[in-house]
Amino acid sequence: MIQTELTQQLAFIAEHRHQNETAIIGEAVREGLQSLYRETLIEAYLLGQATRETVLKEIGLEQLEEIEYQRDALKRDVTWGVNG
Repeated sequence: MIQTELTQQLAFIAEHRHQNETAIIGEAVREGLQSLYRETLIEAYLLGQATRETVLKEIGLEQLEEIEYQRDALKRDVTWGVNG
């Protein structure tokens, strides 16, 4: 994929959404921070630095169960690889 300059991406979005660039940048910052917060919270949970209750409240039961399933599957795979 060809990398389009950020300024070109911003202009494209502004034109097609009929919004000003400042509003688009604000939305991008909000969405980016939310994404980074979620990733950091999950990492903290997996490292034992955030409670299950906090993560449950922030991301919901379905996503939390998926994260725990993946974590447990990885642990099983590592155990199998070491022992097997």
